[in-house]
Amino acid sequence: MTPAFAGLLLRSVPQVVRRDAHVAMGALAPWGFVSPQLVQDTNGGVADHELHVDGELVQIPYRVSFPWPSTPFAARLHPRRKAVLSAWMTRSDRAGTRQRALRELVTCREPWIVPFVVQLCGEYVHEIGADVARFVTVELPRHTELRNAFARFVRDNPRYLATTRHRAVGFRDLDHRWTFRDDLDRPYPQIAALDALAVLAYGGGHAYPGEPPARRPEYSSGVAGA
Repeated sequence: MTPAFAGLLLRSVPQVVRRDAHVAMGALAPWGFVSPQLVQDTNGGVADHELHVDGELVQIPYRVSFPWPSTPFAARLHPRRKAVLSAWMTRSDRAGTRQRALRELVTCREPWIVPFVVQLCGEYVHEIGADVARFVTVELPRHTELRNAFARFVRDNPRYLATTRHRAVGFRDLDHRWTFRDDLDRPYPQIAALDALAVLAYGGGHAYPGEPPARRPEYSSGVAGA
């Protein structure tokens, strides 16, 4: 891997995770690509805001292109290093890989995973959005520390959350595969997930960047229409 690509991957996680990330990088194929575009960049340009996790700057590539790490070396990695690989794979250019990576990543309960999960709310493929919505409405409330980490991230990054919501709204209008596209009362999974995160961060109040949720989600019932 080129030093430039390695640097892009390492800067996607906080300092406390970078030693593990450096080891995990050894499980990636020597060929591949890491986009210099970041998740908050729009229209091929550079966004006017940064992304922070508990006050620390992270720079997450919008896309990476690597096969899923399946070597014996990858299998021997301890859980945090495997989680780092899953986080990077949520940026894959293959939707199936992103969905698999999300399902593995959310078994990690550390705050640094938060932006990798939230970013999927602002992207296409409603099946992945449904997985995110199910996680934040059903699983996340059971884990107090991680729930608080998501709430802090939403409050600390209002411009990013507004951009993410605008993307989700746009994809709902364009997603011809979404069965309930013409039912305006049916929440798009990506938007449902963002609404649930707004409740965690603000109690559904109007301080939420963008349109606040109309009603408090029912955590116990899962995701409607997912």
